[in-house]
Amino acid sequence: MSSQKEQWSSNFGFLMATIASAVGLGSIWKFPYLVGSNGGSAFIIIYTILIILIGILGLSVENSVGRFGGTNVVDSYAKIHPKAKWLGTIALLGAFLVFLIYSVLGGWVLHYLFKLGTFQLQNVATSTYFSSFMQSDEALIWQILFTLATMWIVGQGVAKGIEKYSTVMNILLFALIILVAIRGLSLPNAKAGIDFLLKPDPSAFSNPKIWLTATGQALFSLSLGMGIMVTYGSYVPKQSKILKSSLIVSFSTLIMAILMGFAIFPALFAMGFSPEGGAGLLFIVLPEVFAKMSGGTIFAVAFFVATFFAAITSAVSIIEPIVSYLMHKFNLSRKKATISLTLITLVLNTPIALAHGRFSGWTINGKNLFNTLDFLTDSILLPLNTLIVVILAGWFWKKRGFLTELSNQHSLKLPYPTVLLWIVRILIPLTILIIVGVTFYPIIVSAK
Repeated sequence: MSSQKEQWSSNFGFLMATIASAVGLGSIWKFPYLVGSNGGSAFIIIYTILIILIGILGLSVENSVGRFGGTNVVDSYAKIHPKAKWLGTIALLGAFLVFLIYSVLGGWVLHYLFKLGTFQLQNVATSTYFSSFMQSDEALIWQILFTLATMWIVGQGVAKGIEKYSTVMNILLFALIILVAIRGLSLPNAKAGIDFLLKPDPSAFSNPKIWLTATGQALFSLSLGMGIMVTYGSYVPKQSKILKSSLIVSFSTLIMAILMGFAIFPALFAMGFSPEGGAGLLFIVLPEVFAKMSGGTIFAVAFFVATFFAAITSAVSIIEPIVSYLMHKFNLSRKKATISLTLITLVLNTPIALAHGRFSGWTINGKNLFNTLDFLTDSILLPLNTLIVVILAGWFWKKRGFLTELSNQHSLKLPYPTVLLWIVRILIPLTILIIVGVTFYPIIVSAK
């Protein structure tokens, strides 16, 4: 392994890679259907509150820990406290399990992009088609292709691979989504979709499950709790302003999520579809919406190209912490670490890719393997890992090290530094614990 430490080529490159990581399928696939199923604009408001309460400083914490450690997530945790080393492995576990889900979804996106681009989905019943595709062995083939594409980019390195492709794809992603949003807003009867996004359902604010869902979405959409931002932080130059970067990334993610709402819901309502499309919204409802639209094939392809860009740039970021760890732990070159991880992933992900088909009989508490992993990562591992890193940085980093790193060794003036520290120490952990506790308490009580 080369002893030279990899870095982003510039702060702009770091921002682009971080935004690309954050603006992934969480924003394009998951956010719209969660909005549709959880009170419309009320969910967006709750999500925004949690981005501000947890996201911005949570992102700052992970980047600061990474830059301070200057290495993989496991050893960065250990540098703050020697006994915290094993906690870093939980973050890596979260990243790996998320990638197993992500690569399957990425394969679905790649498949739909190919089918739409070759005009093979015209006059097709999308609900029947999607169900048939998920249950087929073909889903595994597309998952393999997506995994290989992801690993190829990671294998190119930080600046020449991750940063380069993230920058290009990120710019194209925003441009394509704006294009689709303009088309959706121009449709007759689009106002109903706009109202859905702007008029909240008051009952949603008192529903703890919606708060938990929004918490998981906020953490997932900012790539927190997986060691990603710790690893990305390790490539950040010492002079970069982490808090400022975290603000830009958080609000870019929020803007993309809102853009996605305006790209989807006005068109959805204009074409007479229900917003409560669930997880199949992207693959069942939207193809039908585009099919009814004038010039719909062009906009469908543009939308799925954007979705593919979002998927692969995020997938790259999810797998990078594990590659970084393998390189340091086993003294491997980036190429060898990437190839090794590719082989392991392809073997272990086979039952996940086929969870709706050949392996549908493999269930845990009534959920197939895909849905089980989705619940485990979104509702348990990501909040737990975020809780771990903020407690570690807030309480166990000696001499208020978080503030020292955030202020670039006190060369920058932070706004209300003591307040920032206590938000990390108390507010973020308390918010996560309350939301998770209120949600799981009835489940635990009913199980007794």
